[in-house]
Amino acid sequence: MKLSERKDSLRIIVSTVVFSTVLSACGSNDTNEVVVQQPQPAAKPTVNQAVIVGAGLSGLTAAYELESIGYSVTILEAKDRVGGRIGTYDMGQQHGEIGGEFIDGPTVHQEIHRYASLFNVELAETGYWGEIESGAYYVDGKLISYTDFENNFEPQIVADYNRFYDELSLLADVVPDPDEPARLDKAKEYDLTTVQSWIDGLQLHPEAKLLAEQFVRGEFDEPSDLSLLHLAQYAKVYEQVSDDDVEGYRFLKGGRAMAQAFVDNLEGDLHLNQPVVNISEHNDRVTVETATGGSYEADVVVVTVPLPVLNKITFTPHLPQALTDAANSINYGSHAKVLLQYNKRFWLDQNLGGDTVVAGGLPTGWTWETTERQGGEGGILITYTSGDYSQIQKEWTDQQIADARLDEIEVMYPGSKQYLVATKVQNWVAEEWTQGGFIAYGPGQISKYWKLFQQPVGRVYFAGEHTDTLYLGYMEGAVRSGVRVSQQIKALNL
Repeated sequence: MKLSERKDSLRIIVSTVVFSTVLSACGSNDTNEVVVQQPQPAAKPTVNQAVIVGAGLSGLTAAYELESIGYSVTILEAKDRVGGRIGTYDMGQQHGEIGGEFIDGPTVHQEIHRYASLFNVELAETGYWGEIESGAYYVDGKLISYTDFENNFEPQIVADYNRFYDELSLLADVVPDPDEPARLDKAKEYDLTTVQSWIDGLQLHPEAKLLAEQFVRGEFDEPSDLSLLHLAQYAKVYEQVSDDDVEGYRFLKGGRAMAQAFVDNLEGDLHLNQPVVNISEHNDRVTVETATGGSYEADVVVVTVPLPVLNKITFTPHLPQALTDAANSINYGSHAKVLLQYNKRFWLDQNLGGDTVVAGGLPTGWTWETTERQGGEGGILITYTSGDYSQIQKEWTDQQIADARLDEIEVMYPGSKQYLVATKVQNWVAEEWTQGGFIAYGPGQISKYWKLFQQPVGRVYFAGEHTDTLYLGYMEGAVRSGVRVSQQIKALNL
C-alpha cells in the first residue's frame, strides 16, 4: 500500500499517426496523399473505486476484501496511525496495548484467527499456563487469590456471587437468536430495563453486588446505563463457550502487527491525518472531502468511524433522521487504560499473575499483566477503568490519571511504587476521534436501532464493531463487519 501518496487515474492518450506518402503514378504527374490510422488499443475495463473512511480493523478488512473483488481502494484516516481502537505502545524493549487486546479461541473469534493465519501474524496465549495463580479479587481491603475465594469470604458472598452468574446465564433464554435479540416480547421488556435495576432485584450480598457491578462495568459500561437486553444478547452469544476459549490469546507483537499486516497486503492508497468532513452523492458517484482540502471520488464509500463522531461528517443528501438520532444517542462504554511499567514483576512474589478484579471502592476495575510472553526482569501491568469511574476523569490530564492508578496499585500491592519505570495513559473518552470505548446499548436502544447501520444509504455503507450483531465491542466484530460490508458491495454487481 502506498502511504499518503495520491494516485491519479490512469489516462491513456493515443495519438493518431498520419503518414503522408507521395506516390508517383506511372506516366502521371498526379500525387495522392494516403492517411494511415494506427489501430487504437482496446479500452481497459473500468475499475470500480471505493473510499474507506477509517483505518481501524473494520476499514482495513473492508479494503482488503474489496480489493480482492477488483475494487481500487483509498483509505482516509483522521489519526496519524492505523489500527483505530487497537494500538501498541513501546516501553523500552517491551510493549503494551492501549486498546483492544484479548482474542477468544479459534472457534469463537473465527475471523481474527483466519486473518492472523492468512497474514502469518503470530498469536500468543495469555497467562502463565498454570505455573502460578492467575489473579486475585480485591474486596473489603483484602487481596484474595481466585482459588482461595471460597475459603476466605463468608459463604453468603460466595453463594451470591455464584448466583449472579447463574442468573446471567438464564438471561440467554429470552434471546433465541442473538442476531435478532428483540424478537420476543419479553426481550423487549428487558430492553427497557437497566442492568442496574436487574442487579438490585437479585438482592445480592453487598460485596457480591460490588463484584457483579464491576463485571458489567468492565465488560460494557456503568450498569445503570446499559440495557438488560444487551447483557442477555451477550449471554446468548457465549452460552456454549467454555472459559478456556475466552480471552486466551493476544497478538504476540501487539495489535499493530495485525493492522500493519492488512496494510502490507493492500495495493491502494492510505492517507493519514485526513479527517473526513463531507460526503456527497450525485449521479451514482460519491465525493469525499477532508479537512485538509482533499477530494476523492468513488463508486461507493464505507464509513467506519465510531458513532460518537459520525455526526462530525456532513452528508449530502442528509442521512435519514433515524441514523442521525442513533449516532447522537446510542450509548458507548467509558473506558481508559493505563500502562504501568515496573522494573520488577512484584505480583509474582505473591504467586499471582497480575490479574486483579477490584471491587473494594477503588476506581481501578481490573488489572492484568500484558508481558507474560515478553522478556525482561520487569513487566507492564495494565489498569482498566470503566463506567462512571472513567467518565469523571474525562477532563483529567494524563499525569493525574496515572498518579491515581499508581496510588490504587500501591494500596493493593504495598511497595509497588518503588519499581515504577514509565507510564502510558489512553483515555478513550477524551480521544478526539473516538469519544468512547465501544458500543454498549442503553435502555430501549436495541429495539429502536438494532441493525440500523447494516443498511446502506445510497452508495454509503457502514462498518465497525457497532454494526456487528454477534461480537459487539470486540475486534472480531470489527473484522466481521468489514467482511459483511464487502459482501454487500459485491452484490451490487457494479
